[in-house]
Amino acid sequence: MGDSGFTLAGASSRPLEILLIEDNPGDVRLVVEALRQGKLLHHLGVAESGLQAMAILRREGVHAHCVRPDLILLDLNMPGLSGHELLGLLKTDAQFARIPVIVLTGSIAHDDIARAYASHANCYIRKPVDLDQLLNVIQTVGNFWLSVVSLPTGGSNERLGAWRVLLIEDNPGDARLVTEMLAQPQLEIVRVERLADAIEEIRKGSFTIALVDPGLPDSSGLETVRAVLRAAPFMPVVVLSGQNDENLALRAIQLGAQDYVVKGHADSAALVRTLRYAVERKLVQERLDYLATHDDVTGLPNRQVFLDDLSDAVEQCHHRGHDAAVMMIALSGLSRVNELHGHDIGDLAISELVKRIRQILPTGAKIACTGSAEFSVILTDTQAIMDTPHLAEQVITAVGKPGRAGNQQFYLRANVGMSLFSIDAEEPAALLKCAETALYQAKNVGANTFRFYSARMNALALERLAIEHALGSALDNGEFALHYQPVFDVRSGDVVGAEALLRWQHPTRGLLMPEHFLDVAEQSGLILPLGAWVVGEACRAAKAWPLVNGVALQIAVNVSAQQLMTGDFVATVDQALATSQLDPAALVVELTESMMQSERSRDTLLELHARGVNVAIDDFGTGFSSLAYLRRFPVDILKIDRGFLSGVPQDERDAAIVRTIIAMARNLGLAVIAEGVETQAQLEFLRELECGKAQGYLLGRPFEAAAFATWIGAGADDAPGDGAG
Repeated sequence: MGDSGFTLAGASSRPLEILLIEDNPGDVRLVVEALRQGKLLHHLGVAESGLQAMAILRREGVHAHCVRPDLILLDLNMPGLSGHELLGLLKTDAQFARIPVIVLTGSIAHDDIARAYASHANCYIRKPVDLDQLLNVIQTVGNFWLSVVSLPTGGSNERLGAWRVLLIEDNPGDARLVTEMLAQPQLEIVRVERLADAIEEIRKGSFTIALVDPGLPDSSGLETVRAVLRAAPFMPVVVLSGQNDENLALRAIQLGAQDYVVKGHADSAALVRTLRYAVERKLVQERLDYLATHDDVTGLPNRQVFLDDLSDAVEQCHHRGHDAAVMMIALSGLSRVNELHGHDIGDLAISELVKRIRQILPTGAKIACTGSAEFSVILTDTQAIMDTPHLAEQVITAVGKPGRAGNQQFYLRANVGMSLFSIDAEEPAALLKCAETALYQAKNVGANTFRFYSARMNALALERLAIEHALGSALDNGEFALHYQPVFDVRSGDVVGAEALLRWQHPTRGLLMPEHFLDVAEQSGLILPLGAWVVGEACRAAKAWPLVNGVALQIAVNVSAQQLMTGDFVATVDQALATSQLDPAALVVELTESMMQSERSRDTLLELHARGVNVAIDDFGTGFSSLAYLRRFPVDILKIDRGFLSGVPQDERDAAIVRTIIAMARNLGLAVIAEGVETQAQLEFLRELECGKAQGYLLGRPFEAAAFATWIGAGADDAPGDGAG
């Protein structure tokens, strides 16, 4: 293998990624069985044609998340792009040229063999394949790959078989002697004299092994060894000491060093052999560590690692007030796959589904294999935890899609159980147990279901999902309506406008207020089409209203952060105004203070303001009240939150806040609307302060659209509203 272009590198315990390019299902099974019997830690991917193989290698389309293989098993006789043609493509492409290729073929023609080797195939095996021979070849290449070599990434400075040895030695004579003893073409030695310099070199690049003199100018004894191991825990370390001290040697080995060499007691051959054995021992150690902490089918961390990670997450919850949730996923139908196609295909199916699940999980989520066909996930992101019902549905949907393993199609189903920190438990093992209990509850309900451990959370989650599912068709079914609450001039008492309030006439639940569905609409993305409908419908209705005292009534619509942050909102308003022929000055967009933070929001509002549309800050004083954004953003109207008005005029602090807001608005040239006017005393207080406009139950409750139009047409006399604000 010395001439195959491999580069000697540090130990690696990751699974061997194998791509089998084979269109014969029987041969696929043979390879899978060989790998299973050989107990080689691996992930196997299967391509049924040369074109599919190239798509996988190039990570195109649905293969974008595929891992590039370490080893390719190639059948020469395939439809379409033949094995010879594919081999030629691989070996002439710099990205794939150094991936080892083992050819599997039924051809015994000398020309085929010569052509394969001429194209730089690494090995040639004839079909029918002998199981032991195939296993021996794969293990030979695989073990060499995992334990000794990694492919060079290219570059003119790469040398074949180049070890990088970090020599940490402050004595020039000893350093020169070691350098001479290791003066072989395959070794590159980087020498430093101080521990600090060694740490810096480790940070800059990887080394195959380190030779460490524990007595340095800036560190001495075992602390030197400990510091190097801490800086590079996966790098083999050999202690090179002038002290022939068995106790010191034993303690160094116990710390994690691979060997202890006494200066002057080893010749060149012995030192080289020591380094080689040190690398091999480190390899075995890493491999055993990996097998002890990972599932051999999926490569995922196992239950013990998961509990350690969960303990860390729970500790963060206790000490820093973070959130955490556990999601447990169980696959069903796997026993049927194993019975029909064998455990090898079942293992491939599990690996495929794990890939699907990982693509769905949010950033920062940790997944582990915690049982037979059971997987557990730790969520620590607050938004992801809030959205766990939706995430559970996504997982169930992804698992339920048809899949292929080898040449076999499979169908599996999933159940999901979830538990939440503090609500269900505050200790790691208990939190996992709660998720398991919830999973069993879900299984009892039936396949493709999820459950929370908490009955209350179950009810909330199911309610949310019911709302989300119904929302999907509500707009098309015409179930939404706008009600209108009038806005009055405080001094004259004339109606001057209205605020559009969204209502949902649910087919089974009756009339729903926004607090029952708006959050779900925002989290599911349905707020965008729904918001566009509100703007269009409000403009259409306002255009049809008669003038009051010769002036058109203003119509105010509430806007969500998602609407404002999309590039289409200005176009939505333009279309609504063009379709309805409403004067832009008659439209008011209302948003909260928290939305006045980004430059994108500012740009959107500036565009709307340039068209003549008015901008109002709703619930002013409850959010990030700041004169800075009032100066930077194009604001026309401040709406005083009803919470401040509720204590007026008796509560002096509320009264002082209302006075301040009105005075500030007047000085800035902004209009003011007081919300929630419910008593005559509140109205008189606003008149004394010369507040411009007001709305509330005292003045007028929300009207259905037709009733509001009739009321306006009749001169805006008293009329009942819908009784909800």
